[in-house]
Amino acid sequence: MAEAGSGAYATILGRLIASGVIGRTDTVLVQFAGEFDQAVAAELGLENCTFNNLAPDSPSSRLHGGRAGDAHAMDLPDASFDHVIGHAGLHHCSRPHQALAEMYRLARRTVVAVENQDSPLMRLACRLGLAGVYEHDAVRDGGGSTGGVDGTGTPNHVYRWTRREVVKTVRSLDPAHDVPVEFHAEWLIGADRALTPSMRGLVGGRQALVRGLNGTLNGLVRRQGNIFGFVIRRDLARRQPWIPVAPAAAPLAEVAS
Repeated sequence: MAEAGSGAYATILGRLIASGVIGRTDTVLVQFAGEFDQAVAAELGLENCTFNNLAPDSPSSRLHGGRAGDAHAMDLPDASFDHVIGHAGLHHCSRPHQALAEMYRLARRTVVAVENQDSPLMRLACRLGLAGVYEHDAVRDGGGSTGGVDGTGTPNHVYRWTRREVVKTVRSLDPAHDVPVEFHAEWLIGADRALTPSMRGLVGGRQALVRGLNGTLNGLVRRQGNIFGFVIRRDLARRQPWIPVAPAAAPLAEVAS
């Protein structure tokens, strides 16, 4: 099955590249990476990427030449990369906020993530049995032993995010600065592994129906879309007015005396 939000992921990164926010030679850490992420990076011309996964060689990742690391606790210094990006990986973490905190810690300029959104319509879809609360297909795709929570064979809870939750998390991580966060939402029903079997059976093979449904939902309630991307702009962070300016360093001659 296609990666959920793959089009949105490439679109967001493409816009950041086109606007000069991300340079093709900038250093980029790709968290939760697999062969899909390598293909997107190559397509976009990103030349200096480090691909990280808890289990790079697992069937659910199929990442060749990747770095092995736990997204909750990366053994790398602060601000190691210009950008840290991740697609559909935070909801596989047992501690998604901690994993996002690590992404923020390692990034000098931006953090980019694409996940599922916790909107009123998505909550209704879950209650109606149209969208899943736990992601069983990821474990199936991983051969039954990987692909779930923290790379195990246990189906992970599909942790969905809200705009308010992202903003509050960033403010908690960096209370000394006002850090802008940009959001992207769209409906991409049919490319989401969190759909229940009954919903997949309804839309499977009916591409015209899927396109029409997505088009209608995006025209009417795009803001509540199931696919949710956010860009944390550390490069545009402003010091909070109550934080004093650090004193200038004394001249070397004065220090020597």
